[in-house]
Amino acid sequence: MKISVCIPTYNQANYVEKAVKSAFLQTLTPTEIIVSDDCSTDATLSVLQKLAVEIPILKIYRQSDNQGIAKNTDHCLRSAIGDIIVRLDSDDYLSPEYIERLSALLQKCPNAGYAHCAIQEVDEKGNFLKERRLFRKEVCQSADDALKSAVFGYRVAANVIMFKREALVRADYLRGRANFAEDYHLTASISSMGFANAYDSEILAYYRVWVDAGKARQKRKLAEINGLRRVFEEVLEPSFKSRNWNVNVIERSKANYACIQADCLGWNIYNNQEKKELAVELEKLSASKKAKTTVWMYLNGAGFILTGYSKMVSFFKQIAKKIIAGLRS
Repeated sequence: MKISVCIPTYNQANYVEKAVKSAFLQTLTPTEIIVSDDCSTDATLSVLQKLAVEIPILKIYRQSDNQGIAKNTDHCLRSAIGDIIVRLDSDDYLSPEYIERLSALLQKCPNAGYAHCAIQEVDEKGNFLKERRLFRKEVCQSADDALKSAVFGYRVAANVIMFKREALVRADYLRGRANFAEDYHLTASISSMGFANAYDSEILAYYRVWVDAGKARQKRKLAEINGLRRVFEEVLEPSFKSRNWNVNVIERSKANYACIQADCLGWNIYNNQEKKELAVELEKLSASKKAKTTVWMYLNGAGFILTGYSKMVSFFKQIAKKIIAGLRS
């Protein structure tokens, strides 16, 4: 069985070495480690070239110009020769047992198209933050159950995933997908094609959470909303209709998403014209009365009421999760 680890990267000179070494120092050594550099402007390439001297299975590709997240990741995944392909972002890293544990899990769940695990968040310096675990009992989740669950969000602890090549081929990798929510779109697409998925509740990977001083992520909110809309329009809605399932749950979820995303209309990093553009994109996501009212409140200075309520709900949800986790342990 050939196993590939694919690491798309862009300007991650500080972290890519740890990602690559974590992929190499596995209890079950992969066949190859592929890093696709999306034309980094920092020292990423020189770090990789030094690593290639000591890691013979490391293959480095460099884009001639910046392709964006989806296209660069698509190229990285398509370059793999493995029957099993791990997608690992270059600021994240794996536990030594990751490949061995999850590849065994895929064998245990033969209908699964991908496997994933619980995640430990780490900060820029490697300090542990919170743990990310899914509240599900089953190890193997059917395609139908995964689709129904996907309506309420991306049901993976973080985007560190082991795929079967067959599932990626059927989904056409990341071709044509947006630069945001592309991971959500991909896993939902794989479920829509009838693949189950497998989950290990042990922490086997580490997800980097770092401070975005320039607020670049926030400034790309328009693309994020568009990416979410495409998950619903291109994957979930057609899947529900083809199975004769009730789509009302999708409409409610879209409205909830639009209301959550609408808080960006209260951010001072956007001017009035940009806020109007965001409002248009939010209405494309959901034209429900609930969503329109929420957008109106944020645009007219009343968003602080909704923000306060949202923070209160989030606080009590976190307490409930901790209580549930304590009861299960």
